[in-house]
Amino acid sequence: MKNSQGPHLVGLVDPDTLTAAESEELHPARIDYNNCDVLEIRYDFFDESLWQGLSERIRKIAPDAIQLGTIRLDRDGGIFENARAIERPALWKSILEASDHPDWIDLERDCLHDYDELRKLTKPLGVKILISEHNFSRIPSDLELKNYLTDVKKVKADGIKIAAMSNSKDDCARLYKFAKRAKGFEFIAAFGMGETGKISRIWSLKEGANLTYGSIGKAAAPGQIDVGLMKKAIEKLKTTETELELSSFLNIF
Repeated sequence: MKNSQGPHLVGLVDPDTLTAAESEELHPARIDYNNCDVLEIRYDFFDESLWQGLSERIRKIAPDAIQLGTIRLDRDGGIFENARAIERPALWKSILEASDHPDWIDLERDCLHDYDELRKLTKPLGVKILISEHNFSRIPSDLELKNYLTDVKKVKADGIKIAAMSNSKDDCARLYKFAKRAKGFEFIAAFGMGETGKISRIWSLKEGANLTYGSIGKAAAPGQIDVGLMKKAIEKLKTTETELELSSFLNIF
């Protein structure tokens, strides 16, 4: 398994891409899986009867990838029913009792009341916790971002993520400031969604973040870029001095 130094490219695991990746060694989905440093298992996309075995299946395809488990609620961009949020600690317990399980789990900020219970489950196993927040209408203000950071530091989580809808070419600057302030977390993701947020998915890695998300197959979020292009852009980032230069590179594709 890869260590948690950055930058890290995250790809989402869903039923269609997993079945495709398992079908043949040279399938594009399998190549994409192996191009990712982290694979996010979106449990909410799978039938619950399959949950315990998912980590083992993915480990066979991409043994070196860090696994991040997510049961995303509907209000946060997933399909797990909001009313069932109370059930998630018990479901995580079942997932973590399997012979193979994720290395990290994702918990939304608005469910921080579950953090202590989850930490009791994860700590003996060495599993780490990423706190995430999603805003599908706007980039939060500096004060809102500061309060979010305070909340996550208070519980001593291992990682932090903010993904928010960008509405102008300049509003992602607040996310970059947030990423710099979040120094000290093992995983830091801070990027904009939507068309004007696209570039921030890569440029944020220059601004203090070390985690970003790409799509395998169909995009799972507004403005998401496919893993293959993200891989090229992250490599290009090493020799890129400005956001405009990086944007010009992306426009080639």
